[in-house]
Amino acid sequence: MAQTWTITRPKLLTLKLVDTIGFPAFWVARRLARGRGAVAGEHTGVKKILVVELWHIGDVVLATAALRLLRRAYPNARITLLAKPYAAELLAKGDLIDELVVFDFPWTALDGKYDPRRYEVGEIGSVIAQLRREKFDLSVDVRMDLRSNLLTYAIGARRRVGYDLGGGSRLLTDAVRASPDTNHKVLDWVNLLLPVLPESITANLDSIDFAPLLQVSADEIENARTFLGAHGIRSRDTIVGLHAGASVGKRRWPAASFAEAADTLAERYGTKTLLFVDPHGVGADTPLKTPAVIAQGTLREFMALVSQCDLFICNDSGPMHIADALGVRVVGVFTTGNPLWHRPYREGQRFVGRGTGSDFIDYPTVAD
Repeated sequence: MAQTWTITRPKLLTLKLVDTIGFPAFWVARRLARGRGAVAGEHTGVKKILVVELWHIGDVVLATAALRLLRRAYPNARITLLAKPYAAELLAKGDLIDELVVFDFPWTALDGKYDPRRYEVGEIGSVIAQLRREKFDLSVDVRMDLRSNLLTYAIGARRRVGYDLGGGSRLLTDAVRASPDTNHKVLDWVNLLLPVLPESITANLDSIDFAPLLQVSADEIENARTFLGAHGIRSRDTIVGLHAGASVGKRRWPAASFAEAADTLAERYGTKTLLFVDPHGVGADTPLKTPAVIAQGTLREFMALVSQCDLFICNDSGPMHIADALGVRVVGVFTTGNPLWHRPYREGQRFVGRGTGSDFIDYPTVAD
């Protein structure tokens, strides 16, 4: 399965020890939580569903695969997503969720996640109490993390589904065995949901499209086309989007390499370059030799402009998954990470790079 932390034998032994030591507490907690149990294989009476995705932009985009599948399986259920604030913008124009509960849990931060000053117990308790009052029938969380299992247990859905790897699996009603480590994260979501999907769905999985999906409105598309037209890009032009940013610096391919790729395409095929600059200014120094239109705006404006690209070249990042979920042709560059787990998912998409500690393909030259 797509690993969210480095799995080593010492870590697994430590987690097993924690589970063993914590077993009496887990057992008492479950005994006190009368009425929360669910029968394995039970699919009836699911009226309220909580999907938990506490992490980053790309993770929320990939979670739309699970949201699509749950919406299909339980069309009359109310689906709530617990996520960071940007999920509101990502999912603004779709119908995959009925409610979004926004909270930025401190352990999901890129920096300072262990700073005790970030842990506002009152705020965390307040959001847990809010969700607990909803009395969810089902909660799902793909993260293999003791903290996630503690959180979903505290929220108290009648049926709590998560992976058995990462600690605290006794707090789940359905502890799902880890999927193959060659699985894309989308397939991790699908595998996680199998125990709670009705047979009418599981019997036809091969015919179901559960690729990540985002939507932009007609007005947003019109605004994007107006912007492009005002900067000399016409509807018949072939647009190459370039995004050199990534939330983690080591994931960034050199800006000069992005420039070389875009310049080569422009010189050989007459493509137009749309250069995206992220909110921190990453990408502004891309040393292009050919003309480019520079775009920097809100997340929704970014999504609308990406939807107009014929090709999007980017790092392994949230923008890569956004473009993929919008159905845009993508080439994702992996300087770190594992492309098997986090590559752009849709058929026909491309990734290049070795990733970290793997034997994936070499970077292609521009001529390739």
